[in-house]
Amino acid sequence: MNPLLNMELKMKNEITNALFNAYDIKKTIQSNGLNNVKRVHGGTENEDTLEDLITSIIEFLEEIDNLPESESEQSV
Repeated sequence: MNPLLNMELKMKNEITNALFNAYDIKKTIQSNGLNNVKRVHGGTENEDTLEDLITSIIEFLEEIDNLPESESEQSV
């Protein structure tokens, strides 16, 4: 197998795994009523909540997870 393709497949698996972990974290935050806990940044609270932060991470990972296959993946 092409080493580049192997690395891309591993990266895709790692991104998918991180995405499912983020879904679990979001469910845990929700089930423990932590949705509205304010983010602490630099020692002070700000407007972002834990739910805001994990939602942002999930959106980013979903975007990466749904990127089109690279040319090397398409040729397999």
